[in-house]
Parts: sequence; structure tokens; C-alpha cells
Amino acid sequence: MRKLFLFFLMSLSLGINGQTNIDFNENWKFSLGDFPEAKSVTDIDKDWRTLDLPHDWSIEGEYKKNNPMGGQCGYLPAGIGWYRKTIKVPDGWKDKYIEIAFDGIFMNSTVWANGQKLGHRPYGWISFGYDISNLVSNSDSITFAVRVDNDKQPSARWYTGSGIYANTWIRVKNKIHIPDSGIFVRTNGNKVIVDTEIKNTLSSKQNALLITSVRDAGGKVVSKHKQRVKAGKDEIKKTSQDLIINNPNLWYPASPYLYTLISEIEHNGQVIDKVETRFGVRDIEWKPETGMWLNDKNIKLHGVCNHQDAGALGAAVPDKILRYRLRQLKDMGVNAIRTAHNPQTPQFYDMCDEMGILVMNEIFDGWSQKAEHDYGAHAFDKWWNRDLTDWIKRDRNHPSVVIYSVGNETHGEIGEKLVARCHELDPTRPVTSGHSASEYMDILGVNGHSERKGFIQNLETDRVFVGTENTHTWQVRGFYRTQTWYRDGYPNERQMPYYYPDLTEKEVFSYDWTNAAGRKNFKQVFNSSYDNAMVRLTSRQNIQQLRDISYYAGSFRWTGHDYLGEASYVHGGWPFKAFMGGAIDLANFEKDLYYLYQSQWTDEPMVHILPHWTHPSMEEGTDIPVWVYSNCDEVELFLNGKSLGKERPGNNWDEMQCEWMVGWSPGELKAIGYNDGFVVAEQTIKTADAPGRIALSVDGEPLKERGKDIVQIRVATLDQKGEFYPYGENRNYFHVIGPAKIRALDNGSPIDTEKHFEATNRIAFFGLARAYIESNNETGNIALLASAILGEKKQISSDQVSIDVQLLSLRGSIPEADIEVFYTTDGSLPTVKSMRYTSPFNVSLGTTVKALVLLNGEAVHIMEERFAQDEGFVWDAAAYPEVPGADQAEDAKIEFAGISVEGSNYNGDGYVYFGRNSGGYVEWYQENDGSPGTYKLKVRYSASEWIRDTHKVLLTVNDESQELTLPSNKNFRNVWQVYEVKVPLKIGANTIQLKALEDGGLCVDELRVE
Repeated sequence: MRKLFLFFLMSLSLGINGQTNIDFNENWKFSLGDFPEAKSVTDIDKDWRTLDLPHDWSIEGEYKKNNPMGGQCGYLPAGIGWYRKTIKVPDGWKDKYIEIAFDGIFMNSTVWANGQKLGHRPYGWISFGYDISNLVSNSDSITFAVRVDNDKQPSARWYTGSGIYANTWIRVKNKIHIPDSGIFVRTNGNKVIVDTEIKNTLSSKQNALLITSVRDAGGKVVSKHKQRVKAGKDEIKKTSQDLIINNPNLWYPASPYLYTLISEIEHNGQVIDKVETRFGVRDIEWKPETGMWLNDKNIKLHGVCNHQDAGALGAAVPDKILRYRLRQLKDMGVNAIRTAHNPQTPQFYDMCDEMGILVMNEIFDGWSQKAEHDYGAHAFDKWWNRDLTDWIKRDRNHPSVVIYSVGNETHGEIGEKLVARCHELDPTRPVTSGHSASEYMDILGVNGHSERKGFIQNLETDRVFVGTENTHTWQVRGFYRTQTWYRDGYPNERQMPYYYPDLTEKEVFSYDWTNAAGRKNFKQVFNSSYDNAMVRLTSRQNIQQLRDISYYAGSFRWTGHDYLGEASYVHGGWPFKAFMGGAIDLANFEKDLYYLYQSQWTDEPMVHILPHWTHPSMEEGTDIPVWVYSNCDEVELFLNGKSLGKERPGNNWDEMQCEWMVGWSPGELKAIGYNDGFVVAEQTIKTADAPGRIALSVDGEPLKERGKDIVQIRVATLDQKGEFYPYGENRNYFHVIGPAKIRALDNGSPIDTEKHFEATNRIAFFGLARAYIESNNETGNIALLASAILGEKKQISSDQVSIDVQLLSLRGSIPEADIEVFYTTDGSLPTVKSMRYTSPFNVSLGTTVKALVLLNGEAVHIMEERFAQDEGFVWDAAAYPEVPGADQAEDAKIEFAGISVEGSNYNGDGYVYFGRNSGGYVEWYQENDGSPGTYKLKVRYSASEWIRDTHKVLLTVNDESQELTLPSNKNFRNVWQVYEVKVPLKIGANTIQLKALEDGGLCVDELRVE
């Protein structure tokens, strides 16, 4: 009823407003599976789930190692899903032009209305719509059905989500109207140039008046132009107008002033269409010697790359969370974002316009196959022109969009056509790509290859250069190592990395997520939050290069936020589910790296200390490198009230941080920042005791006073004194009071594979957890109750256990809450007859504590926590392997072969044995983020001399094959040897396949690429 009333109101407004976009997100029916009959008008959906869009069904599922999405896409479920929605057709729509529009569906979507197919779009990152005017004119009701096919996996090289992940609209217009994306506005000085399309769907030629005006931010009309237009039957008439704004306010990242273009069509004396388009007045020039000039100011692009997903929320990111993440990046000092490697949802660009964030708008990853079932493999050739056209016409009015990117680590002559089409649709913006067919690009964009030693120094400066994907460093929030780590080892001829010394002669820290025996792959390591874990160079040196080299126009680090997927190639696969290159983690918690950038890219005085000062297993007096990131003139560090001296942040990369070697002793570290001798910033961190409390707080905007909304809650682990406990890993339990629900839980961990969606509990990760609480359309007070059984799981320094319950008001007043807690230590289920919790208690190792939480006499939580040597973090783990290992055969794609553990001396969990299967193969995925060229492959194998003296195999690298002859060896399956061969690798995705050409006696253990 509410939606029908809304439709009625919208229809009444058409005479005044001309066209209306109606939010079409509510009350869709959804079901996983394939239901071909669902395209017809039936009651098939009566038992389907009712939900609101946007929606991502993959993130609602469970992480599983054998899910077809695999490590590339984050180990979540994919499949086929159907959406259906039935509406009554308002009478006011009958003589109108009506569209149903989708801002994004991943992927292979087909849409029907009353059984009539409206169309199909294979690309999952494009906006599109369908004309349903005739259907509306002849129907009293319409049933929409949408089939989404993301079944074949992997469909990309990172997590994509599945479903209608963006907004859906009904667009109601008059028969003469301005079509979607029918306006192109740009500026030159104080001149506003406007191209307008007018579509006439009436049966005869029509005369109309186009009235175009510009309003400033206060609503005042500052320029106006009228033009007569004649449009023939079913014609789209294009017209151009020039307007002048006297003394315009210019659009800058620091002051993103927006004007509004009002486009009205007057027909027979009545305004029948009205479209509002926001724009900014800005001139951009690109110079090879100095990069980008915005309104005659030279601006460096301080950029990051980001994917669509937001951790536990998947690809269907609520606007409020998206805005929070963008603001987070802006506060870090970021002024530019590359939409890697696909367009974002329309509201992303609106927010960037408002916040002053420059956008490198990217359309494609590859122009051919990069993942087995991606768009490049199956739809690019047929659809690229249509998708690129829709993309540019949708986004070209945004002042934030300053450059287009048409590909990423791909290649092909098609690059020339892509660039030409971009110029045709929008001649005002240059085109680049991330390391793709660069000879065709206006601006040279280079990914990881641009990090190599000597690249910048030897760069030809005939074109503007942008580091489209650099730098690559990794870090896990709250994790530290003093030994330098390179992904591919040092020295490495292939990567040509810079040399960085270790921070200490011996490793200071030993805690880890597991020990060596717990790693299934050599890549399964946490990376240090000091800036000392990388491929080729540190973030600090990249910052210095960008700052000091005039022809270095911009750098887009990989990435701003951590993201799901790409977990295998870099991080070794399950249980690793995510890529850890962000300055901010999956749960929107800032890492130490965030503050490095803030110290270099912002002016508001700040100081940030790392590492934390809680080290229960460390010997007192151990020297710890204490860094302070700051943009102040001077920083003074105090240990337990005693000054350790002042340091000045330097300009060189190794002097950007203020550094002290501090002998560890428990207590307090305090950093004070001075400008001109005055205190302008300070931070204090203290040694925490064992965990004893939790604290709840809201990050970002609170819940709205009414209606549907979302809020993100920070859950911090504290000791009994209220100090943050940085190793917190106890489980938090949640209960919502009032008209709201838990949307998802997260903690930022790259290895936590528990389900996010509507979960009720989550472990903390290095002291933090995240809860997303979503209100519905009902009114009323809302509160969150959270509980935890707290203590050191391995009892490193304490055997004390505490139970804490906290209540946080999210909307309105805090409800009356009589809270009681009962617990057991013998493994039995607690009841009201169990021990009542009143104060902390001690337990021995091997104890399972269970607790019952009552709220006003009703059970809301039954909690459990085990304290034992085999629980939680490892405190005496071995250091990183000195030499990186190889890619294991048992983790690769295997066909007509098996995994065996018979024998000895193999690496990893086993090896691939071909048995009697000639034609069986093992296939590895290799991501080359450097340059194309010839590389050395080392195949570790064992081949039985009892079968034959040599074993023939077919090596296929991408599309090139060669036959290899592998010598046999004695002691089959116990002695292993290495065969070396040189092969060409292209930039980006590579597949390396080894196929047995003869049956019997061949095993393959691993592959190394050098």
C-alpha cells in the first residue's frame, strides 16, 4: 500500500517535474537456483525470500575451501539466482515513457516483464535500462523477473559478489524527454558547454523549447539559455549550447564547489521535462614535465586503487558505509581513486564530486581471458563498445572524473579502438590503462613494473606518467616483524627490488597466527605493520619519489582497503580469503600504514606511535624500534615519563618516521608533536594487562532517528583498567533490542572464514571486532547488547577470566536492562542454578568456560570460551622463511590426476601423481605484476626409472606449447629433481600447464618462477 501511494504521488508530480526516478528497491522476491518458469507470470515465488535491494547473495553464504569461487574470488558460493517483483500499474503511467533501470547486476543478467524478454547484459559492472512503455500501456500489473548467472567460476580475479548489488529504478518520463545520459556538460574557463539529447517518442514531428540554466550552490540562477528544437518521430535530436558564469567558484579537491545544470523542455507552453545535473567548473591540463594541472595549479595524484566490495557487506555496500570509507581515505590524505578494475556504482561518483576526490575511472580488467569464466573470455568482443559507451555517457559529467582507464595488465590491438571510442564520446579527458597496450594511450600508466629499481630514472618523458598500481606493500593490522620481507625474495633479478636493511639484527617479535607446521603454503604469512614487507620498494620510498620527481604525475597504491579474493597467488590460499595490501582492513579499521600517509599527505597536526606497548612474552630490556609518524616540526618521545629525546621527521624515505630504539619495559609511551615550539598533537599508549572488558562505540554517523538505516559498531578489547589489549581474540556475542537486526559481523582478519551475514557472534582480531546493525522502517528505540568471556587463551601472563556485558544505545534512550550472568567451568551448559558471575576468576589450562546472559529474565546469549595451549595465537612461532618457496602442485588446478602423500621429501601437503593417465595435467595461475619478458620456470618432479629412462610432458604457457623430456631418477617418490626451462610471460594473468604425454611413473611437486 505504501509503495502504491508513492507511485500515485510520483505520477501526480509529472506535470511539474517532467520525469521522476522511483526507488524500486523494496520487496523483491529472491531464490537461489535456476527456475526457467519464473520468467512467466505465475505464483512460483510465493515461498521465496522477500528482501530489499541492493543485494549480494554470495556474501550471505559460508566460506568453504571447495566453493567454486576458489581463492581468486574469496571461497564464497556463486551460482544462479532469480529475483521477481509484481506491481500494479498506476493510471498516470499509461501515456508516459517508462523504463526499468539497473545500476549494476553481477553478472549475465536477463530481464523479463510479464514473460516478455527485455534484454540480456553479460557485464556485471555496467548500468542499463529497458523501455517498458508499451507493456505499461497494455497492462494493469507487471511482474518483473531477473535471472542472474554467476555460476561458472572463477568469473574474475577478485571477489565480485553475485546478484542485483546496486540500486534499481522505475523512470517515468513524458513522451518527449531527455534520455538517461542525454546531457554532456563540461567547462572551459567560465564557459559552460552543454550538449543535450531530446527524444521524441510521439507519432509525429514536434517543436519544443529547451531552457538550460545554471544554479549556484545556494540555488541562485547565474546563467540561462533558450533554444528552439525540432525533433522528428522517434528521433533523438542533439543540440549544443554555451553559457557563461561570471566569476565562477572553481572545483578543487580542497573546495569541491558544485553547480547544478537545469535542463527543461517546454512543449505547448508547459514544462514537460526537467533534468538536474551537477557539475563543477574546472580546467585540467596534463603536461609530461609536471603532470596534472587543475585550474592552473599543479596537483600530484595521491591515489589508491579500490574494488567494489566492503568486507562483510560484500558488493552491495550501503551508501552510508561507502561514504564513510571515502571520507576515511580523504582523511588519510588521498585525493584520487582508481576504480580497479571496473566502474563503481553511480553514487560513488556523486560522493567523490562532493568530497573532492579525483577519479581514474576504469572500465575493464582484461580485453581477453584473465580468469576462466570472466567477461574478457566470453563477452568482450561482442559487448565492449556498448558497455564502454554506456559507461562514459553515464559518468562524463562528474567533475571528479579526470581520466579514463580502459584496461589492466592486458594487451591487444583492440586498445587503439578503445582509446578512439573514448575520445569520440568525451574529447575532454585523456585515456590510460594499467600496463595495457601503452603505445595507444594518451597517458602512460604502469603497474608494478614502475616500482622496479631504475624504472623512474630511465623513464622516457614524452608523455605524462602515472603509477597506476604502485606501490605493493602488505601489512596485517597489529602485527609486527623487524626483519625485512620481500614477496619474491631478495635479491630478485625478475623484480629488481630496492634493498632495505632489517630493523634489528635478530627478530624481536615471535607471536603469529600459527607456527611453521600450520602453514599449508609458504606464502601464508602475516605481514609486518612496519613499512618493511613489499615486492620491490616500501611505501615511504614511493611517497618520496612521487613528491620529488616532477614528471611523476601520480601514484595509486594497491590498495586503499583490503578486499576479498586474490587469496591464492599472493597469500597461499585457504584459510586466507583476502588480499592484505590496504592501508585499511576489511572491517574499516585503519592500519599503521594509514598514519604514514596521513603524516605525508595532510597538514592537520598528528602523531601516531607504533608498535603497541603490550608484549607479555618479551624479555625486559629487548630493544624495540619505536616509530612515530608525524607531520609536526618535532616529536618528543617519553617512556614512563622520561624523555627519550626529540626527533624531526625527515624528507628521505628512511627519515620520514621519527625512530627510537627503546628497551622494552611495561608502562607508558607518549609522543608529543611540536610546531614552532608549541604542543600541537600527542598520543599515549600503555601496556595492557590480560583482557577483562569490552567497549562499544559508533564509527561514523549514528542511526537516523527513523526509517531504514545502518550503523557500524566498534568492539574493542580492554583490560580491567580500560587500556586497549592489542592481542584480543575472545569471542564477542551480540543481541539487538528494538526494530533492527545484525546485518553482518567482521573483524578485519584475512583468515577468519566464519559466516558474516546475520551472524550473532565473532572473535576479535588483534583486539577489535565490527558489527553492522541495520534498522528497519519501524519506529522505536534501538540498542545493542554485547557480551564476552575474556582472558588470555594460552594464559601467557594471566590465568584470570572475566565476563563482561555492555549495552550501547543506537537510537533513542537506553532500555531498562536487568542483566544477570551465570557460568560453568566444567563444560556443562549454564543455567540460573550455575555460579553467578560477580568478579573475575582463575582457571587452569584446558578449561572451557560457558556463560548464560539474561536480559530482564530472558536468555540472550549462551557463550563459550576455551583456554588451552592449542587455542589462539602462537607466541613462539618461527620467523619468516628466508627464501620464498614455490607454488605447490597440489594447490593448482588438476585434471585426470590425483594428489598423493606416498614417499618422502616432497614439499607442501603432497604432490600430483599422474598414475596411468596420459593426458592428465596440472595448471598454475601466475600473476605477473612486473613487465613482460622471458622468465625461468623450475619444475620439481620425480620420475620412475623402472617405467622408462625419460618422461615426456607438454608445457603450455598461455597459448604457446613445447614438449619437454624429463630425465628419470632412482628411488621414485623419495628423490626429487628440478627441470629448468625459459618461457615468455605476459603482464597480468598467466596460465602454466604441465601435461603428461605418457602414462605411468611421473609426479610433480611444485613450480617456481624466477
